Amino acid sequence: MQKSRKVINTILGSPHIRIGKKGINENVIESVKEILKNEGVIKIRIMKSFKRNYGLEINEIASKVAELVDGEVRDIRGNTFIITKKTVKKRSAAGGI
Repeated sequence: MQKSRKVINTILGSPHIRIGKKGINENVIESVKEILKNEGVIKIRIMKSFKRNYGLEINEIASKVAELVDGEVRDIRGNTFIITKKTVKKRSAAGGI
């Protein structure tokens, strides 16, 4: 899968949001939605306290957050993941393959 320049820059940068022991609440979801709307891509770091308190794996957490904000997970590394806006597949004008 080809990664866009914006996603690569986000991977290299600092996380936009850190999710800690208070968990994934409405404020976190609203912040993620706002950043996705403005930037198109967001980097989220899960703190060890969250994983310890809730006993979830990073894949489960990333999928849940992406589902709540109507995005898609692009990359997972350690306790950090990248979510982008969902892409819309374009149909060809001829209707062929």
